[in-house]
This record gives sequence, structure tokens and C-alpha cells, in this order.
Amino acid sequence: MVTINAIMKVDPSKREQYLALVEPLVLGANKEEGSLYYEHFERTDEPNTFAFIEQYENEEAVEVHNNTEHFKNFFKEVTQYLITKPDINVLQTK
Repeated sequence: MVTINAIMKVDPSKREQYLALVEPLVLGANKEEGSLYYEHFERTDEPNTFAFIEQYENEEAVEVHNNTEHFKNFFKEVTQYLITKPDINVLQTK
């Protein structure tokens, strides 16, 4: 299993646009074969800091996800809403 945690720090003035961009990504990712869990959260102690928690069956499922239109569109657009680079951590069980 592969788990990905991605932290996004969003410009408060662009929060609503960011959230609109996220919605099709989460909906699409949860329909992908091999996607076990895909959710988007906001930190309770740090407004406008969001986390994606993702779990996939294997690396092949991650590759499928990374090549979907909803993923490509999100990463093409997201940087304009962020105040720092995304912090992405990939973990794998053996």
C-alpha cells in the first residue's frame, strides 16, 4: 500500500478558488481503481493549511492517479493559490 500526505498552504484571499479547484480532484480520485482513500482536510490549528491524505493499493495505482485529467488540471492550476510549495510525503508498506 502507498500512502501520500500532501500539505498545501493557501493564500487566504484565494481560499474559495482553491476549494473550488479541489472538489473535482477529490471526487475523481475516489472513483479511480486502486484508490483506497482520498480526502482533503483543513488543519484546525492553522487556517488555510490543507492536507490531502491518500492511500492506494500500489505504485501502479498512484501512476494511474497522476495521469488523470483531474490530477493534471489540479497541479497545473494550484500553485497560483499557494503561499509555499506543497509538502508531499510518500510512504509505502512492504
